[in-house]
Amino acid sequence: MHTGPQFTTTQQQSPGPGGRGTAILIGGIAFAVVFLLIVGATVAYLVVRSGGGGEGTIASPTTETTSQEPTETDTASASATPKDVEPERCWQPSTTDRTSSNPSGKLRGGGLQFIPPPVYDQRGAAQGVSFANDLQAAQAMVEDSWYSTTFVGLVEWQPRVEYPGAEAASTSIVNCFFSSNIWGDAKGRTLDDMITEPVTISGMPGYRTTAIVNFASDHLEKTDATELVVVVLETDQGPSVFGTETAVGVTEHEEAADQAYESLTGI
Repeated sequence: MHTGPQFTTTQQQSPGPGGRGTAILIGGIAFAVVFLLIVGATVAYLVVRSGGGGEGTIASPTTETTSQEPTETDTASASATPKDVEPERCWQPSTTDRTSSNPSGKLRGGGLQFIPPPVYDQRGAAQGVSFANDLQAAQAMVEDSWYSTTFVGLVEWQPRVEYPGAEAASTSIVNCFFSSNIWGDAKGRTLDDMITEPVTISGMPGYRTTAIVNFASDHLEKTDATELVVVVLETDQGPSVFGTETAVGVTEHEEAADQAYESLTGI
């Protein structure tokens, strides 16, 4: 038997069955902690950058609203004037305002004045005249309750209705004069021979409309018709009107109406 030194061998013990799984679990937890720290820091950065409020919420682009300043269109709509009113065929001011003063020997209204003939010895406001204010009239008696009239005034159109100009204004005033209720018992009226033409008087441009009102009834003794003359001129004081309503066949009145027209001037 061979004899010699004997060696004792120490064998390393292997880890138990759960050792490897524990190490993996610890590594996973560490990774998760680091990941959460990174995500948390990123979210905090986005909240601060987005200017979030005290609640720390991030506004969604689909729900974000912004206040808008009023646009020029919105402002114009809010301050727009009401729509134009329905034009009245023979509009008259609700109140008559006498704003002019008569100079010595003349009658004045609007931007016009004329010399009343001596036979027109009565004064007052013209009746039946539409689209006019500041009216002054002179009258001469034809017979009981019937007068010839001449007048001046300021053209005043219906508010918020566009002024149509001197030509349309003169025809409208004549038509409305004819359809007014000033004719009393003169029945069966017709408006005949109406003519509108441009005129210039004392350097003022405008239009003159003439027409004859014929009466079918014979209740008047001295006349059976009235001549209407309406002149609308552009004056420095605005559109103004001169008119005559003259008993046809009464020579003294016809001549006086012509004299009044010839004396017409601006102010």
